[in-house]
Amino acid sequence: MNKEELKKNQPIVYQTLSNALKYNRLAHAYLFTGAKGSIKSQTALLFAQSLVCEHPDEDGFACQECDTCKRMAKEESNDFCFVHGDQENIKKDHILNIIDKFSETAQEVSNKRIYILDRFDNANNAASNKLLKFLEEPGQGIYAILTADEKSNLLPTIQSRCQIVTFRPISLEDELKTIVDEKSAKMLAMNGYSLDQVKEMIETEEYEQVKQFALDYMNHWDSLEQIVIMQTECFIPKSKYMDKKWVRLWIQWLLFNIKEKEMNLSQYSQIQMILVQALDALRIPVDLALLLDQTYNKIRKVVTK
Repeated sequence: MNKEELKKNQPIVYQTLSNALKYNRLAHAYLFTGAKGSIKSQTALLFAQSLVCEHPDEDGFACQECDTCKRMAKEESNDFCFVHGDQENIKKDHILNIIDKFSETAQEVSNKRIYILDRFDNANNAASNKLLKFLEEPGQGIYAILTADEKSNLLPTIQSRCQIVTFRPISLEDELKTIVDEKSAKMLAMNGYSLDQVKEMIETEEYEQVKQFALDYMNHWDSLEQIVIMQTECFIPKSKYMDKKWVRLWIQWLLFNIKEKEMNLSQYSQIQMILVQALDALRIPVDLALLLDQTYNKIRKVVTK
C-alpha cells in the first residue's frame, strides 16, 4: 500500500505502528478495527511486511521492494498466512491450518511467523474459540494481526489479548483518491457517486472522454463552431455518449470547473442556473439532443453579451 496515504489519512495509526516498529515495542497480537473501507487490510499486510523487512524506512515500515516483502505480498512465504475473511467466513479449519503450518521452525530470513485474519468479525464461534486458545499460547516469534469492521462481534477475551488499533472512518473523497486523481475525487464525491459507481465508470473509455468534452467545450463555449463540434463529434444522436449517465457527468464537470473560469458574477450565476436546470431536467424523460442544444445556446447567449 501507499505509506504516504496511510500517514495522511490515518496519522494516529501510522505513528502507533511506527513507534512499535522503531522501538521494538511489539505485541504478539493486534486488532485493527474501525469503519469499513478504512484500509485496515492493506495496513495489516504492510505491518506484517514491516516485522520482517531487511530494509525498513526511517519510520520502521517495510520497503515493499525486497524479496521478502514481495513474497509476502504474493503470499508465497512459508512464515506468513493471510486468511481473507472478505471472501469467506473464517472457520476453525483456517486456524488449525495456521497452527499446523507454524508447528515447524521458521525456515526463512526471520525468526518471526505472522498471520493475518482479515474480517475476523465474520468468524464463526468454533474459529473464535480456537483462536482464543492459540492467542493464549502463541509460541515464540508468532504474531497475529486481526482486522474487524465491528469490534463488538469479537469475543471480549480475544480483544483483551490484542493491542487494539482504531482506524478513523475514511471520507468518500479520500476513498475515491485511491482510484482517481484528487480533482476528480472531489467532484465525484461532491455529486454523490459511490466508490462502486466510480470503479465501474473509470473502466470505460466514455468516462475520460466526457471529462475532456467538458473541458474543451468550456474553453470555446462562446463559439458557434464549438456547438457544431458538440453536436457532430461529441454528443451525437444515438451514440454511446447520448445517455443520461454521460450527459449528467458532462454537466457536473461543467458546474465543477466554472469556478475556475474567468467571468463576472452575473455570468457565473446565470450559467450555474442553466446547468442546474439541465440537471433537473434529466430526472424525467427528456429529449437529450434537444436539452443539450438548448443548453449550448443559452450559455453562448450569456458569454457573448
